[in-house]
Amino acid sequence: MRIATTSDIHIDINGEIVLEALCARIRAVKPDVLIVAGDIATGATTFLTTLLALKACAPHMLVVAGNHDVWTSPAAVAKGIDSWAWLDKLLPALCTEAGVHLLDAGPTVIGGIGFAGSLGWYDLTMREHLLDAPMEAYRTGRFGGLMWNDHRFAHFLDADGKHLLSEVVAERLRDRLQAHLDSLSCSRVVVATHMLAFERQVHRKDRPGWRFVNAFMGSLRMGELLARDPRIELAIAGHTHIHSDQRIGRMRALVSPLGYAKEWRAPDVAGAVEKALAVVDL
Repeated sequence: MRIATTSDIHIDINGEIVLEALCARIRAVKPDVLIVAGDIATGATTFLTTLLALKACAPHMLVVAGNHDVWTSPAAVAKGIDSWAWLDKLLPALCTEAGVHLLDAGPTVIGGIGFAGSLGWYDLTMREHLLDAPMEAYRTGRFGGLMWNDHRFAHFLDADGKHLLSEVVAERLRDRLQAHLDSLSCSRVVVATHMLAFERQVHRKDRPGWRFVNAFMGSLRMGELLARDPRIELAIAGHTHIHSDQRIGRMRALVSPLGYAKEWRAPDVAGAVEKALAVVDL
């Protein structure tokens, strides 16, 4: 089975020229399964049109939500559209309309291989404990003049309309993923998460701002969950915008994002897309 995968394509920011180049590259590598590990586009219209274009390029397309994909606004929240509504209602409806399988909603089996996935979330297990940042900074997403935008645009609320702690959101999504994995009877499994799951995927730099935002990269507890399942051969992630391809225990841990144009180390759009679309033959 040939799998093509990327993440963080941000079509609402990168534009149609990137989508066209990505479609051309996917058709060229001829995958059996296309997996996009989150941050497809903010906004229902662009999200749907992106899915429709990509779905036409591969027999099977699987996605997980990214943090940008579940962003909302106070006005929308007042109408009952918080980030849970995006994750559990709006994105599944858009994926169904496009003929795409949203792994956050449940696993699937293709060619005898099980596929499961989750947006995941951060539980602060990736934060740097030696950084002089109080817990209140992580709770508000503010430190040294920086503002982590999920604290502005991601609103996961409880039944009483109060914001849930990031650790609680991460735990709930881990539990969902565990249930999805438990439901698969396959001997071979591929998992896609948007958030990172392993310490070795976190890029540590000696800059206070960089060190602070690493807390929001993912969950080491998610990595522990994946490490316990001997069936997982490939673990795909996104979110960081920095490529990595590592062997962690028995599994290949792959991050192959596109990211924003200002971050590309490529001469043109086609080169950036070629680098971002990883191909794995299982």
